[in-house]
Amino acid sequence: MIIDFEYQPVLEDYKKNGDMKLGSILKILENSGNKHSDKAGDAILEGTNNGKAWILTDWLIDIIAYPKYGDKILARTWSEPVNHPLVCTRDFEMYCNGELSVKGTTKWILLDLGTNRPCKITPEIIDKYQPENKQTYEDSKLPRLVVPESFSREIPVCIRRADIDFNEHVHNLTYLDYALEVLPQEIYDNRDFKKLRINYKLAVKSGEEILCKYAQVEGRHVCCIYGAAGDLRTQIEFD
Repeated sequence: MIIDFEYQPVLEDYKKNGDMKLGSILKILENSGNKHSDKAGDAILEGTNNGKAWILTDWLIDIIAYPKYGDKILARTWSEPVNHPLVCTRDFEMYCNGELSVKGTTKWILLDLGTNRPCKITPEIIDKYQPENKQTYEDSKLPRLVVPESFSREIPVCIRRADIDFNEHVHNLTYLDYALEVLPQEIYDNRDFKKLRINYKLAVKSGEEILCKYAQVEGRHVCCIYGAAGDLRTQIEFD
């Protein structure tokens, strides 16, 4: 089942130069995935209330061309056939005025909220989504992320109430905001990134304090988000 989601952008979705913000691109793709879940009869909020939740573990996004202010936006999403009993892959495309501008893929696990352990993705769940024999990338393995040996910048971040989502932890798109905060000013001012890779390792919850660290490695901008105990929570790379 392929789902098309038409989105009407608003002014806050854009940077000063008229390019769509990276966070808005992810938001649109995420919302198209929610539409797919609703269509499949696997509503996100309903599942959470029943003790299970889909948890996003990875993003990989390639930006062919940034959507511009005034462009007509359509997001397309589908699920790939499940080849691992604990991992599901969802792919995305975004079209601007009919032209492919963004492509990407994500990895998900189904978490038992009582035991905090992944559940087996049963054929009954898979069948609801009607997987497509279609892939965004030929290689289903995502690029491995390596933690830098040292960092050039770091900032502490206090978690706001508004950062917490219905799963009682920081919403996955908010980690991108944290990473953007630690970028050097000249990198942030331009931020004309063509590739984004995110790996979520451990959720951040209300009341926690985190530390965001930055390093530039072989032209890539690497942001690592750590808990108070020094444990890596999320790693984000811009290229």
